[in-house]
Amino acid sequence: KVLTGFIAIIIAICVALPVAASSADAKVADALVGAWSCQSIYGGPYTGRSCKTFPWLKLNADKNYSWGSEQGKWEFKDGVLHLSVRKGTGRLNSDGQLVIEYESKGIQYRQVLYKRN
Repeated sequence: KVLTGFIAIIIAICVALPVAASSADAKVADALVGAWSCQSIYGGPYTGRSCKTFPWLKLNADKNYSWGSEQGKWEFKDGVLHLSVRKGTGRLNSDGQLVIEYESKGIQYRQVLYKRN
């Protein structure tokens, strides 16, 4: 009986954990919706240059996004932002900024974005 009860508890925890994680991801995804502007960029010839005039990343509630002429779908899963067209990932840092790392033409880039609205 003790072993059966223990196994039931373990199964309940394993079933509940993905729900808790997906619920937390859903809350963060809701908070990501909006326009994000470049604060800094690192990589290639852009390192150290101002990026305030770069196109904004616009994440829509319907999970579509636009970033300049780039358009696609986005998802936030397991604490990571994925954009369907841009190959790379994003995450929120402790200051609430969105840090996106990606590769373009063989050069690794990291952009730090802040929420405009």
